[in-house]
Parts: sequence; C-alpha cells; structure tokens
Amino acid sequence: MCILQCKLYNYKMDGYIKLELENLAHQIKYLAALEALTVTKVKEEVNKKYNKKDSNRNLSNKFRNKTIRVSEIAEILDILNYELYVHKK
Repeated sequence: MCILQCKLYNYKMDGYIKLELENLAHQIKYLAALEALTVTKVKEEVNKKYNKKDSNRNLSNKFRNKTIRVSEIAEILDILNYELYVHKK
C-alpha cells in the first residue's frame, strides 16, 4: 500500500492517505488544489525540475491507462511537497 502524509482528505488514516489506483488522478488533482495549483502547472514544474518534456496529455493518458510509474508519482508529489511511503499491510 502506498501512502503519503496529508492532513486533509476523505481517506485520512492517522495523518496519512491511501493512494488508490482507481482514483489516483483525482487524488493528485485534489492535492494540487490544496496547494492552489492545477495539474497542468504541476506537470510544468515537474518538467522544469526534472528536465523533462512530457505533455499534459501524456500524463493524462498514463493516469487513464494506469501506466504511470512510481517514479513519476514521486516527482509529482515532490512538487506538491509530499513524501511517498510504502508499508506492509
């Protein structure tokens, strides 16, 4: 199970939220909104910081097709100032 630190969210569990594959795009969008950012702006910041040239459409397709890599999620969370944790069930 992947979790990230968060203080406000419907899936809150002891200061953490559970990222769910089915709702991952919505959860990332929600976290971006908490930081007053759009997913487009987050992607621009990821591209700038990590010297990438991925498009927003490409990111959207990865969410829809469930092909996004953990490293890409970690980059997005870094821009949003969250950390990714993994722990055993």
